[in-house]
Amino acid sequence: MRVLIADDTILMRAMLSELVESFGHTVILARDGQDALDKAWGEGFDVAIVDWEMPRLDGIEVCWHLRSDPRTAYAYLILMTANEEPWRQFKALDAGADDFIPKPVNAALLKARLRAAGRLLAMHEQLLELALTDPLTGVFNRRALMERAEGELACARRTGRPLSALMCDIDHFKRINDTHGHGAGDEALKRFAACCRGHLRVSDVLGRLGGEEFAVLLPDTDAAEAARVAERLRAAVEEMEVESEDARFRLTVSIGATAFLCGADTVDRALARADEALYRAKAGGRNRVELDV
Repeated sequence: MRVLIADDTILMRAMLSELVESFGHTVILARDGQDALDKAWGEGFDVAIVDWEMPRLDGIEVCWHLRSDPRTAYAYLILMTANEEPWRQFKALDAGADDFIPKPVNAALLKARLRAAGRLLAMHEQLLELALTDPLTGVFNRRALMERAEGELACARRTGRPLSALMCDIDHFKRINDTHGHGAGDEALKRFAACCRGHLRVSDVLGRLGGEEFAVLLPDTDAAEAARVAERLRAAVEEMEVESEDARFRLTVSIGATAFLCGADTVDRALARADEALYRAKAGGRNRVELDV
């Protein structure tokens, strides 16, 4: 785990850093409350160990800011203080701290606290994956894709870089289910998603909108390049063979492509244009790419 340690004394930072590194974690050091926020938002972390009394921002304020920001809302926050009055623990938890440890810090207790933090963070990651992922194909589900699209559009507006989208529909999917069974249809969806991922960049975003319909977000990609990406995907899918139990068959896909008009577009408007291009591809004979114009 990446552990952020915020304390205004050099000795305490050095002692905690040595302990935490001996437990096998990566340490990020901050000298006061404001530095802790700068490091948290600039470098990222999993667990923060924050001293209560620090200059510029105290530990309570740091916890409140970290818990209030979407980037750090689910991090594990440990507040520490030499004063063990009960009201301080109540105030720490109310500010968003997950745990509270006294000073001087006991090494065994700190190690146990970090183990507990690791277990909770792992559970959160699993729950988040379930909430955002299509369980059959392993790609983003509709909700996650739309949220990601809003973020990519905001980034494109801020940087002036192009952003494009593809709408993909597996041709005659109902025929696959009717002919080979729903198990074969599920296998076709999984193989299609795997094929797309194998031909997309790490920065590209693939999601399943529902049924046999998928969408792809292409950051830093203009309309002409989006059409070329779509054609590569179409050709790769056409060459792929799907096997499921006793069935063996091939797929084709129809794809509509569009570029976001970043100054005026919304996500819904851009995807609607890609969807219109997709319908033209299907009406034009399927197994083809149409670019929104």
